[in-house]
Amino acid sequence: MEKGPVVIGALLGAIAGAALGASLQKRWASEPMDENEFRRRLAKLEAEIEELEFRQRECKGRLESVPAAQSLARHRPFPEVRGEPPEQQYLVLTADRDFRLSRIDYVSNHGTTVVSEDVEKSGSRIEVPINEKKVSRVWYLLPRENAAPTQFQFRCHLNLDGVETQSVLPAVIQQRYMWIGPARTLVRRVILTP
Repeated sequence: MEKGPVVIGALLGAIAGAALGASLQKRWASEPMDENEFRRRLAKLEAEIEELEFRQRECKGRLESVPAAQSLARHRPFPEVRGEPPEQQYLVLTADRDFRLSRIDYVSNHGTTVVSEDVEKSGSRIEVPINEKKVSRVWYLLPRENAAPTQFQFRCHLNLDGVETQSVLPAVIQQRYMWIGPARTLVRRVILTP
């Protein structure tokens, strides 16, 4: 039995516990607070713990199938974005064999999942419409000056040759105004980055 994931899980748990204890001791020892403030802080800490647990599950999955992942890398689907705003854009994945795409996560540049979309499509070529509302949620997540591009990622949950895996696709959102008929319209364009 491999102990790598257990050791990583124990280490993450110890780090989370130590961070929580230090945070509570520093923040709460000297500050009086009411019940609402206590609940707000507790909710924030629970959200941080959920994020750590999610990252732990990601690491565990990667460690369990390192040899399988190396062989799957050769057959990983080739990604591209098709279409230009204001028309619909599509995330297109193409491979030399059939695969299954179960879900796409829209992930912030800090690694946090902003929103997910269940897909459940199979084939050697899969086209998924890029959801403008979900792109907007990523766009408005961070403050910015002017209309500077926003970096984010698509995390694609795939099944390749019977093995569940993830493919992270770095991307950028560019915002600009276009004249469509007599109206000046705001459009956001998604571009994959290397």
